[in-house]
Amino acid sequence: MYKTYFKQAIAMLKQNKFTSFITISGTALAIMMIMVIIVSQSIKNTDIYPENNRDRTLYIKWQKKERIDKTNFRNRDVGYDTYKEYLSNLQTPELVTAICNEREYSIASTETHPIRLSLNNKFVDAAYWQFMSFSFIDGKPFTKEDFDSGLKKAVITESTARQLFRNTDNVVGKTIQVNFRPFAVSGIIKDVSPVFEYAFADIYLPFTTVKDYRHNGYTVLLLAKDKTDYQAIDEEIRLAERKYNATDSGWTLSLSGPYDHKAQQMNKSADIPDIKKNNRRMAFILIVLFLIPAINLSSFSISRIKKRTEEIGIRKSFGAKKYTILIQVLYENLITTLIGGIMGLALSYYAVLELRNWLLGIEAGSAIPLETLVSPNIFAGVFIACLILNLLSAGIPAYKASRMKIVESLNRKSE
Repeated sequence: MYKTYFKQAIAMLKQNKFTSFITISGTALAIMMIMVIIVSQSIKNTDIYPENNRDRTLYIKWQKKERIDKTNFRNRDVGYDTYKEYLSNLQTPELVTAICNEREYSIASTETHPIRLSLNNKFVDAAYWQFMSFSFIDGKPFTKEDFDSGLKKAVITESTARQLFRNTDNVVGKTIQVNFRPFAVSGIIKDVSPVFEYAFADIYLPFTTVKDYRHNGYTVLLLAKDKTDYQAIDEEIRLAERKYNATDSGWTLSLSGPYDHKAQQMNKSADIPDIKKNNRRMAFILIVLFLIPAINLSSFSISRIKKRTEEIGIRKSFGAKKYTILIQVLYENLITTLIGGIMGLALSYYAVLELRNWLLGIEAGSAIPLETLVSPNIFAGVFIACLILNLLSAGIPAYKASRMKIVESLNRKSE
């Protein structure tokens, strides 16, 4: 039965090519706009190498210190003392790590190839290497002992090794000059895409090698054993605040967070992100993107059904049920919608790649991992979007066609 419906749908598309082109194009553009949102959100939030634990990660990016008498306050990144004394020893999280929010770039060179490269750096601690799932092609990360001792060791990416040493062979143990200071290469990892905010860098260094690292700001990441631990982690952090406030007679401390991965993307300042407002805004955008094209496409569905009223009347006179007519019309329209959906998905990939700076906040030309673009969630999103658009654009016309009286259908001339 469905095979027959499919053949009939294809035949109808060929019968009126102009109308079919407009319908498919309209569907493709609608799906493209919807999928641009879904694809970009998937890239930002999917658990994927090397940020495989996004769904269990909590973030603290800001702290606020306010005088007891309310005469002064300071909003800034999490201070080292706050991290060291009150956050690094939390018991509920599986892991706690801190990323130093120092300068973003370093100048690196080697004795054999004295070219100076501007590298995107990340200053981290030893726990960071357990937090992220990097793939080492040679060597290993610096250890906790290296970190605590402030030893100048560095982990570099594969492309950085090729630029500095022309290859990746026998690089581990060699010395590179980072901001005119010698660092020994302890390991080489596969390149990381800049879409991964907390994993991306060209070179990774212990933040204990930074001058005055105790006075710098940090972003603290906490890995929960399970999502059910979020509340317990929050309560332990609130307890840490109370401990600080009990020991400092002049200032009170409040920490912004912890926030999960989606919420922390809105946490661009010390203000509390309005998650509900953001969800309402996103829901409104998706509803508009569904309704406007659905209203336009419904006119084409009505036009097609009008041309088939006699066919519907004949089928009903031979005993076809209302739900059979309804299913047939929706199924045939779904075929058209799926064709437009596939085209729309392809266009959405192109749009995301071309607008990556605006959508993802990364530089034009930066690599986006294929795994973030092609996934079961993306394809499920396309199908669901097509299904909803199909129901919105063809549901009412199909319902009216299924309820049309036989006599009325047979007496109406095909247009």
